[in-house]
Amino acid sequence: MDIVLIAMGFLTLLGYVVMAIIRPQTALSGLDASTEMFVQAVPWIVVSMFAAGLIAQWLQPQLIARWLGREAGFGGILLGTLLGLFGTGSRWAMYPLAAGMFAADASPGAVFAFVTTWQLVSLPRLPAEIPFYGVNFTVVRAIVSVVIALIGGIVVNRWLA
Repeated sequence: MDIVLIAMGFLTLLGYVVMAIIRPQTALSGLDASTEMFVQAVPWIVVSMFAAGLIAQWLQPQLIARWLGREAGFGGILLGTLLGLFGTGSRWAMYPLAAGMFAADASPGAVFAFVTTWQLVSLPRLPAEIPFYGVNFTVVRAIVSVVIALIGGIVVNRWLA
């Protein structure tokens, strides 16, 4: 089992125990909120895992390695960035997809760029921002986010070389 998962589980349990002693009602409210989130998330997690397994079978490692692998260089990072721009799924779908890209030999930088642009930009979500932030801010924010994803992809590839 993963040591980070064990540590997070222990700290969470410790937090609940401390809150149960200090503020029992807060601990109960936390359990209620956690249960509600769990019930909402489980179907997404299950469906996403099955979808990721299926997608992993469709992804051809040779193609992923060629287009998104280390040998693709900056082009792979750029492609990962562009693919992330069109991501519309929830994190329960996108993270397993990114893990499938890793398994198919995509470079860490390309996966970083994919996940980063999906989280920061996602073109299908941009129209929802415009009424709140205006066109200028939304466009500038999107451009800066893409640049961050590209630079981050380069750094991650060099760092994890």
